[in-house]
Amino acid sequence: MADSVACLASGKLVVLEAGREPRELETPYLAAMRRKNSGKPPAPGALFKGSGRSSDAEQALPFPRIVGLTRGRVNGELCYAISTGVVSGVFAQKPRAQGEQRLFHHADVLMRELDYSFAEEAFTCAVDGKDGTSSIGILADDGKGVRTVTEGDVLDRAPRWVPGGVREIVYASAGIGRTKAGARAGRAPFSLQRLSLNDGTVEVLVSDAKYDYLAPIAASRSLLYAIRRAYVADRPKSSFFDALSGLLRARGNAPPRTGERMLVWGNWLELGESAAEGPDRDGYELVRITPKSTEVIARGVLAFDVAPAGDIVYSSGKALYRLPPDKGSSPKQWAELERVEQLTVY
Repeated sequence: MADSVACLASGKLVVLEAGREPRELETPYLAAMRRKNSGKPPAPGALFKGSGRSSDAEQALPFPRIVGLTRGRVNGELCYAISTGVVSGVFAQKPRAQGEQRLFHHADVLMRELDYSFAEEAFTCAVDGKDGTSSIGILADDGKGVRTVTEGDVLDRAPRWVPGGVREIVYASAGIGRTKAGARAGRAPFSLQRLSLNDGTVEVLVSDAKYDYLAPIAASRSLLYAIRRAYVADRPKSSFFDALSGLLRARGNAPPRTGERMLVWGNWLELGESAAEGPDRDGYELVRITPKSTEVIARGVLAFDVAPAGDIVYSSGKALYRLPPDKGSSPKQWAELERVEQLTVY
């Protein structure tokens, strides 16, 4: 596979190119904003609420930071979104050239999880809303800014264009539960949906009460890849049970945490101490979905992308692997790179 891969790992952009050592890609805007915000607390509205079962998943993430990554508008270009918590922008850069170009800059619009379509000449992204919701947005070079195309008391995440210029987007969606007072009380399992921009219709592609389906990528209208994990309903907060859990852990009656942890789609995940360890990761399955079946093709997949030729590059949290598209193929380790949150083949 001759394609290059860019990864968002521990808040840094890391580029892997054939015949070259992995290297960090500098972003002048991010460096300047971090200097400006050095020592300051997160700005109001700078919390990305987690969607997992643990209250630990609702910790504030450091800002400013890179929150989205996609292949660019021309060959060899990368585009990425940066958020300060109250302002976000989209930037472009060619790793083999110098210079960073600011494409869009928006106040009070928090974008993340970018995907660019050559055919549509537009970005799609997730847009954080109020009260812990999120929607799908469209960002084109038309001077109109971000246009949201979904709405409701839901989490709409990780949009990807369907190839072929059909004006369709696939994404993960989960309903949010509320108390009578309006406070968040949990969420439903993530399902996969397809939105047609031509007529505004939404089709549920995959839905299962036992599973979260995450991070969909459409290879065609009839072939879809996604990450699947077991759905666990949010546990209501209870000071008694939280205190009891802490007491048991302190007395050694609860299994100790080992190795490193990583926040994956709102859940803290044990990575283990090597690429071969980390039992929690096995519960994150890469599935191939067609109208006739859903097939598990790899386990321990935390982030992935599909190359134009059909090869799949994925991260286990400890290393990168390449998986040919042929049925029955086995993955091969490609590079050692830890804590990859997102990746794109470009």
